[in-house]
Amino acid sequence: MRRAGFSGKLPTGAARGLTVLLGMAMTGVILLPGWERAAAQDLPTQPASPPALQPTPAAQVAAAPAEFTAGAPHIHTVAQGLISVDGPLVWRVREVGLTATGAPETASSSFTLQRTGAAVVRNELTSRRMRLEAGEAQFMPAGDPYLRYAVGSDPSIVWVIELVPPEAAAAGAAVTGTVLFTSDAINDYPRGTFDVELQRGILLPGEVSELPPHTGPALMMVTSGRIQATADGGQPAPVNAGSGRLVTGALTLRNGDTQPAAFVVAALSEPVDGAEQPAAAQAVPTPAPGQPVPTVLLPPVDAAPTAVPQVVSEPTPAPAPVVEPTPVPAVVVSESGDIDGDGLSDVDEAAYGSDPLNRDYDADGLLDGEEAYIYGTDPLNNDSDGDGLLDGEEVHQYGTSPVAWDSDGDGVGDADELFVHGTNPLDPASVP
Repeated sequence: MRRAGFSGKLPTGAARGLTVLLGMAMTGVILLPGWERAAAQDLPTQPASPPALQPTPAAQVAAAPAEFTAGAPHIHTVAQGLISVDGPLVWRVREVGLTATGAPETASSSFTLQRTGAAVVRNELTSRRMRLEAGEAQFMPAGDPYLRYAVGSDPSIVWVIELVPPEAAAAGAAVTGTVLFTSDAINDYPRGTFDVELQRGILLPGEVSELPPHTGPALMMVTSGRIQATADGGQPAPVNAGSGRLVTGALTLRNGDTQPAAFVVAALSEPVDGAEQPAAAQAVPTPAPGQPVPTVLLPPVDAAPTAVPQVVSEPTPAPAPVVEPTPVPAVVVSESGDIDGDGLSDVDEAAYGSDPLNRDYDADGLLDGEEAYIYGTDPLNNDSDGDGLLDGEEVHQYGTSPVAWDSDGDGVGDADELFVHGTNPLDPASVP
């Protein structure tokens, strides 16, 4: 007789127990929340890729912002200064072609905007100079005598954007250059001292910009391309290169052409406390026609005579690397009148705008006194001739002239000879 356990069938009691257990299990699965069932049934064997690794749809790539966004104003200030307003004024723009012999004049409050080529502008009162390239500008205070002269081989053309009294802009008045624009007399400028700014803007095709905020009427001149100008409630009007408008309110500028356009805005900005003092008159030599512009700096103008440091006949040997002295409190007074011992008196440092506690203000390897009285370089400019070499490098390392862009006169700049062509900047026969 075989036992029931080997008959191939479960005993009746065991079968009933198994049925009950299966029923309870099925009930539990049915009662599980949907997300738990999905987790139990659909759990992936590998983790999902992070979203950052998913490829970006082509539509999203096409919608990414460009380097320049249409409608965004690309405007920045290129020059600024202070001006005292005390009566009617006229905005005038003159185009002046410069030569190597220079164009001396006593400036009104104005901006010199370099249009083509390069130029040096020298203030004959302070002896300070600035080299301008295309698109760069310099503010020129009223009453100071200036000398502008061309440098380099390319034609040098500047725009003089100036505020002058109405009588100076009247028909028949003497003027240098070609007048491009003359506004009506402005009688509603507030009296006082103001920050005056020259801003340059670029409009790419399809871009729109508003004129920057300003005090009173502003001058807008188009320098390249063509711009549609729309005043409040008016119709768009084209303004071509070399033309301008006097703007008394808001103005919308739009470039509807296929090429970029550029413009400048000259305007009064914020008022400034106090009044500007006119420069003291001083007779300055004017170079004879056809003579090259002198490059030696004039001595600074002081209220009282100052002792001139002893000038040696030969340049001093190259000093060891200059170690700046420990700053001296401003209350300390030097018996010699030259706290930092750079050969430039403290009074003269104030006239030049250098630091009486810094022996080499522009960090070019020449002491301030050496620059002013020996080499004729600018103690505020580490590359006085703009040839790409530091003044100290030219004097102590290469033997070239720190006040001549092309020391040997072969038409190639000193830095280009050394680093581009590998020629000798002191030998005109070694031209590339």
